[in-house]
Amino acid sequence: MRIKDLTSTAAVEKALAEYDSRGGQAFRSRYGFGPSTQYYLSHAGRLYDAKAIAGVAYGYQYPSDGPLPHDKFSGGEAASSANPVLRAMGFTVLDSHSKTVEAERQWRLTVWENLLARQDDSGLVTADAVRAVGAYGNFRGIWTDKSRTQRIHPDGVTIGLKHTGQHYPDDLNENGVLYHYPVTRQRGRDLGEVNATKAAAALRLPLFVITEHGDRRGAKLAWVEGWEDRSSLFLVKFGDTSPVQVLDRDRSEEQPFELEGNRRRRRNGTVVTRPDQARFKLEVFQRYGPRCPLTGIAVPQMVEAAHLRGDADGGTSDARNGLPMNAALHRAFDAHLFAINPETLCAEARPGGPSLDDMGITQPKLTLERLPHSDALRWRYNEWLRYTGREGEVPADQ
Repeated sequence: MRIKDLTSTAAVEKALAEYDSRGGQAFRSRYGFGPSTQYYLSHAGRLYDAKAIAGVAYGYQYPSDGPLPHDKFSGGEAASSANPVLRAMGFTVLDSHSKTVEAERQWRLTVWENLLARQDDSGLVTADAVRAVGAYGNFRGIWTDKSRTQRIHPDGVTIGLKHTGQHYPDDLNENGVLYHYPVTRQRGRDLGEVNATKAAAALRLPLFVITEHGDRRGAKLAWVEGWEDRSSLFLVKFGDTSPVQVLDRDRSEEQPFELEGNRRRRRNGTVVTRPDQARFKLEVFQRYGPRCPLTGIAVPQMVEAAHLRGDADGGTSDARNGLPMNAALHRAFDAHLFAINPETLCAEARPGGPSLDDMGITQPKLTLERLPHSDALRWRYNEWLRYTGREGEVPADQ
C-alpha cells in the first residue's frame, strides 16, 4: 500500500465528489484526516484537502485495500508523497504558504473563488468551508495566521475579519463595514492585529469579512480602504477590486470642494441606500477628530458624522461638508433646532425652541483647527433661516 501506486484520475474524481457530497468536515472525520494546513487540490473552482483526497482516492482505486490511512503516507512534496502523485495525473496542487505578495494575492482570490463555489442558495457556506481554507481561523475578531503571513510582512497580514453584529450592527451594510479596532486585555496582540490589518491595505491584499448566520457563515471579499486611529476604525469595502487610494490620513484638502454630488440611489424603488456614508464618517473623523465640538463629547461610539448640506439634498460626501456631532445633537441639527452662523461660527437656537443649554451645547463656537467649508456652512444656515421663517435676515449669497 503505497501512495505512489495511485494512478486513477477516476478514483480521484470519485473522492472529490464524495467530499462535495458529505462536506469537508464529515469527509475528513470519516477517514481520519485532519484539515490541510498547507497543500490544497484545486479543481473546478474548489479547494480540497490534498492529502485526504489522495488517501481516499487510493481506496476507490484499490477497494480491497481500502483508503490509505493518514499515517501511512506523506502529504508533502517528496517524491513518494501525495502532491507529486496528484500532479502526475494532471491535477493542480497549490501551496498556501505564499512567499511573495503577488502569490498571496492569487491565493486569496483562489480562496474566494472556492467560497463562491461552495455557497448554498442563500449565499452562505458552512463554518468548516471558511476555516478549512484559512479564510478565518480563531475566536478573535481579526484573523492573521501570523505564522503563515509573516513570510510577506513582519507584522503578518490580516486574512479575515469576523463581524458578529452584536456590538456594532449598524456599521455593516451591503457596501462594506466600519470595523472597530480590537480592545482586549492583550494590548500587544491587539496592536499587532491592527498593524496586520494596515499591512493588508499597504500591500493591496484582499481579506474576508465573515458574518454568522446560525451554523452557517457569510463571506465577503473585502479591502481595507482606510483607517482612523483616534476613533479606532477601519473602513473596509466589499468588491472585486482594491481601492484606488488608501485613506490613511486626512486628504480632504487635496481636491477642489464641490457642495453638491453624492452616490445616493434607490434600490427596488423604495429603499434608499447611502454607499458613501461609512467613508464620509471616516473622513469626517480624520479631518476633525471623533469629538463633538459643540458638546465636548469624545466617545467615538457616541459621535456621528453630520452633513451640512444633507445627503437627501444632494450634498457632497466631502468631509468639509460635515461635522462630528454626538448622536442626540445630530438629531436636533437635522430637526432644525439650531444652526451655525457662517460668519460668527456660533450656534444659534431656533426661536421659540429649546435653548442651546437645553440641547447640551456647552461650547457654542466652533474652535476647530480645521473648519467646514464656508459654502457648506452658509447653505445650511440659509436653509435654517428659511425653515424658521427668517430668510430675509441674511442674504442667501452672504
